[in-house]
Amino acid sequence: MSDFRAVLCTVESDSHMWNLVYLQLLLEENGGDVVNLGACTPVRDVVEKVRSGRPDLLVLSSVNGHGAHGARVLRAALQAASGAAVPSVAGGKLTTAESDNDRVRRELLAAGWTDVFTGDDAVPRFVRFLDAGKARGFDRWHAPEAVVAPWDDVPLVGTEVR
Repeated sequence: MSDFRAVLCTVESDSHMWNLVYLQLLLEENGGDVVNLGACTPVRDVVEKVRSGRPDLLVLSSVNGHGAHGARVLRAALQAASGAAVPSVAGGKLTTAESDNDRVRRELLAAGWTDVFTGDDAVPRFVRFLDAGKARGFDRWHAPEAVVAPWDDVPLVGTEVR
């Protein structure tokens, strides 16, 4: 018997599968019963699986550097679909620049993601999240506040295109 049910997916533009296999094994090792939707996952398939399967957790992983956009699109689709509310986490290489990780994390948390896991400590933080979610429920998780890098909080001047 499993501790929780999870749907695992990536974004439509990500054809990588190795990250999904790794995460499926990690989730199963931590007590999850996992439905892996595979590479290049269409948004409508994720929404339908969340509606029909009623998982405890949705996990989105992307390693192509363009996952942040796909995560925004998926979050909006889930919020628009009745019966598709589920604690949801995203992680991996969501942007092409490591320096954008904090900004992207802030944006995705603000968009409604339960937490976002990027950087060198992503896997251990994710395992701690799983432990807490199994103990108290994934919907009770409070993500640590995203860092605001000094360069992210400065208004851009002279960026008007003429």
